[in-house]
Amino acid sequence: MSAIDGYIGDLGRRLHGSPRAKTDLLIEARDGLVDAAEAYREGGVDEAEAERRAVADFGPVAVIARDYQAELALRGDIGTLWKVIVGIPLIHLGWELARIWTYGDWSRSGKSNPEWYLSVIELFGVLVIVPPLIGVVALCGARRLGRRLDSVRLGKVTRWTVGAAASTNLLALLLLTVGTAALDPSRMNVSLACNVLAAGWAAFSLWLLAPAFRSRPALAA
Repeated sequence: MSAIDGYIGDLGRRLHGSPRAKTDLLIEARDGLVDAAEAYREGGVDEAEAERRAVADFGPVAVIARDYQAELALRGDIGTLWKVIVGIPLIHLGWELARIWTYGDWSRSGKSNPEWYLSVIELFGVLVIVPPLIGVVALCGARRLGRRLDSVRLGKVTRWTVGAAASTNLLALLLLTVGTAALDPSRMNVSLACNVLAAGWAAFSLWLLAPAFRSRPALAA
């Protein structure tokens, strides 16, 4: 096994995250090592020694693994932000369409809504658009902060932003659920399609929230 193959293999075993992102980083590292070794060979160094020097110049695998792990975590958090931006509005839209097609207008219940419940609906409507807005702002901010912060610190900022977006979404769902149950429990069972989408919405929100409070994998020394 060549020095470069051994180094890349060791680095790959230390990393945890998206297989695709991990592969991209390892390919990037290998290309850099191959280019460095090629430069040494052109200077008259034999192949084995050229690879050893390239590996030494690249840095200790434990140090590089920490940097690469932070980059993997950051890429995962950015991917989650995209899920917030796209997923929450799609689920909300799907629920509204399902309600229209399977139940119709709320007025068909024959019951008027009290003022407090109208306020709940209005607040829900505001809160439900906040998470995607947080996601958009966070993505734009990540691009700017990426010039000033390293991957570790930027990852922490992005991670907590995801948590804030998911928490706001759960708060909106909880507010509407409790308010509707207090007004008329029968409205909780609008239709099977709406019930399935509502359960999926809650599960999706919890899934988004989990990474913000989950510890990052420790790297082997």
